[in-house]
Amino acid sequence: MPVGHRRQERRLVGSVPTWALMLVAVLLGTGVGVPALLDGGSGALLASCGVDRPAACQKAVLRAVDAARAREGVRPLRLPADYGALTVPQQLLVLADRERRDRGLPGFTGLSAALDARALAGARADRDPLGPPGTSWGSNWAGGHVSALLADFDWVYDDGPGSSNLECTGVTRAGCWVHRANVLGRYGPRPSMGAAFATVRGRASYTVLFSSAPSGALDYRMPRAAGGPASG
Repeated sequence: MPVGHRRQERRLVGSVPTWALMLVAVLLGTGVGVPALLDGGSGALLASCGVDRPAACQKAVLRAVDAARAREGVRPLRLPADYGALTVPQQLLVLADRERRDRGLPGFTGLSAALDARALAGARADRDPLGPPGTSWGSNWAGGHVSALLADFDWVYDDGPGSSNLECTGVTRAGCWVHRANVLGRYGPRPSMGAAFATVRGRASYTVLFSSAPSGALDYRMPRAAGGPASG
């Protein structure tokens, strides 16, 4: 990957929520739920993830995700049968929904049209998108990845020291594992999500945006076969 991912951003009216600080403290202090690969993380996948080897890349990343999940006692990642036919934003939705539901967290009804627009603005600008004012939200950006699955792997499983997380320069840095904390954050019983993909100066740009705001109009509704409506 030519580029890793930039610093996540979280905005909450008032101060940073206590749960977020506690989650980061737990992740940094105990290592629980921080299953980064021991063999170089996403760097170890580069040989299988050339742009001309999409099938090999997909299998390699799935194996890496499942190995990381096994270390934290989470079942293997199960992708819907039509995953390959989905758009990149839809794939990002399915992946985030799976990451959350497989850990007992509320999933998503679909892609919010309003949040998708914000996510697309971020993707086109090569930066984290901004969430709606007055809500709790978190957003991630990834650049140069060859697939949505590899971006998800970096955000959730390879976001600590030695990874492409530009804000994690040491084990005690607050920027370590914040992308993972965003994906698995608490945004109320019915969280909403936006996602986008753009090509900027010949490089892939992925963004996801999670919010406690009502989802409103949907650009894409999650089929029951792919996870069903959000719980709550």
